[in-house]
Amino acid sequence: MKKDKTPGSIKLIADLKRRVEREQEAHDEYDVLAENARIKNRFPHLEIYPSLKILLDEVHTHSSGLSGKTVLDYGCGRGEESLNYLEHGAEKVYGIDISIRYIEHAAMNAGRAGYPEDRYAFHVMDAHKLDFPDSTFDLVIGHAILHHLDPWIALQEIYRVLKPGGRLLLNEPLADNPLLKLFRLLTPHARTKDEKPFTGKQIESILQMQGWESELIFCGLIEAPTAMITSVLMRHRSDNALLRLAHTIEKWTHRHRILLSWNQYVLLNMRKVGR
Repeated sequence: MKKDKTPGSIKLIADLKRRVEREQEAHDEYDVLAENARIKNRFPHLEIYPSLKILLDEVHTHSSGLSGKTVLDYGCGRGEESLNYLEHGAEKVYGIDISIRYIEHAAMNAGRAGYPEDRYAFHVMDAHKLDFPDSTFDLVIGHAILHHLDPWIALQEIYRVLKPGGRLLLNEPLADNPLLKLFRLLTPHARTKDEKPFTGKQIESILQMQGWESELIFCGLIEAPTAMITSVLMRHRSDNALLRLAHTIEKWTHRHRILLSWNQYVLLNMRKVGR
């Protein structure tokens, strides 16, 4: 089948190329990850509030017991999570990232940890064009990566490289909460120009994609802003009454599906059901 060379498709390819180049510059030249970590260190309770722990526990459930499985660490950064997957028995872990700086660190860290080279491989790669054969992976897992990409092109590629029955786990930020919008506006150096947290409408569109069984877990509607406050007022008391109260209220909002897209994060837990 001939490739589509219409003006529209050529423009899309050019736009994606420029977007990838901007992302690469943001990470290689300005180390956006380091700036993001610096800001989060000012609000340590944002990393440990109760509903976020529940979300991450769900990720851990599917990313442990990996014996015999091939895993793609999607946007691997410096490879910290790749080491966890190796520790949990993955037969092989591939890590991809747009930044050569991160990929070099990831390979170095895996080597220092003593894992044999035939169990891991790290590549600089554009996630819109995954350089892997069809049906390669049992698990594709990433943290805050998809919102940097064209999600529809990226999800089609993930679908292609997943084995039938394979699982995709993506923890992604959400766009609709006004307080979080203000926080992002005030911290521009902690993010890239092209990243776009997901709106509620986009999440609904993802759920309607053919070929997937999907489950969503949300966190941070009440707890994220509360965690910022408690980080300032009681920094060394992460287990405090305000956060426990926020968790109780937030669980109620989740049960009743109130303002779901106003949460801080959503976990996309998706299983490939097609070929």
